[in-house]
Amino acid sequence: MPKRNAHQPKTPGRVANASTTERAPADGTPELVQEAAADEVEAPQDPSALLERLQVQLKDAIAARQRALADFANFQRRAVENEHRAAESGAARVVRSMLGVLDHLDLALDQDAEQTTVEQLLGGVRITQCELVKALESQGVQRIEPVVGDEFDPNRHEAVMRQPAEGIAPNHIVSVLQPGYAMGDQVLRPAKVAVAAPHDEGE
Repeated sequence: MPKRNAHQPKTPGRVANASTTERAPADGTPELVQEAAADEVEAPQDPSALLERLQVQLKDAIAARQRALADFANFQRRAVENEHRAAESGAARVVRSMLGVLDHLDLALDQDAEQTTVEQLLGGVRITQCELVKALESQGVQRIEPVVGDEFDPNRHEAVMRQPAEGIAPNHIVSVLQPGYAMGDQVLRPAKVAVAAPHDEGE
C-alpha cells in the first residue's frame, strides 16, 4: 500500500470547517434557538392587552383585600362574642353556687324572732357559713389559715403587728387575726397575722 505524503491534505469529507460549524453552548441549546427565544422575550407587547391584564389583576387584588378585611372583621366579632359568653358563663357558675347560701339566709330571716333562741340562731349561721365555704370551694377558692408557729410567708400572709411570744421564733406566726383566700396560685386576700418580734425587742 502506498504511504500518504505528510503534506498531502486530508480527505475533504473529513475536514471540519471551523468558520461554518455551529457550536452548541454549555447548556446544549443551539445559539440560533437561544437568539429566537431572546427575540420573543424582547418583543414589544400590545399596550392595550397589557393594560387590560393589569386592570384584571388590580380588580382581583382589590377583591382579595376586601375578602380578607371581611374575614378579619368577622373573626373580631366572633372573638368578642365568645369572650362575652365566657364571662357570662363564669358569672352564672359563681351565682349558681351561691344560691344555696341565699336559701339558708331566707330560712333564717323567716323564723319568728320571739320564738328563736340564740342557740338556734347560731346554728343557722353555722349552717350558712358551711354552705358558703362549700360554694367557694366549688369555684376553686381555698382558705388560708396558718397555725401558730408557722413561718411568715409574705406571699400569703400580711403581718399587721409584732409582739413578743415565748417559745416562738422571730418572724413566725403568733396568732391569726383574719383568714385569707386563694384561688390556685393567685392570692385573693392574704391572711392577716401577728408575728413574733425578735427577742431583743421583747426585753
